[in-house]
Amino acid sequence: MYMAIACEAFKHPQNRSDYKVWYLEIDAGGNVVGIGVKTREQVVESIFNQIRRTGVSNWRAFRKNADKSTTIEVYDFISQNMHENTHFGNLPTLSEFHETLEYLKMNFELRAIAS
Repeated sequence: MYMAIACEAFKHPQNRSDYKVWYLEIDAGGNVVGIGVKTREQVVESIFNQIRRTGVSNWRAFRKNADKSTTIEVYDFISQNMHENTHFGNLPTLSEFHETLEYLKMNFELRAIAS
């Protein structure tokens, strides 16, 4: 399974309708086994391949202010850009996600010192 964790639009005006998706690869046991980045086209291709093989999408997204993740389907890509997309416009940007990681790292370090 793949969990989309951040999304970033290209800066060039001609490419604003395209974006990259950062994701975690998660095994059947729920363990993170990899991290990567794919373009919108690569994510769509991955979803199509998985649906052909198993009948369901193996992509999920954990959107901002959500309590649980939701499945990413092919129809989510009908829109033109990440802000119109039902999932990716609601994902943190890469810089927002990085801030979260820095906060977690600091929090872990403080807990380790206090132990």
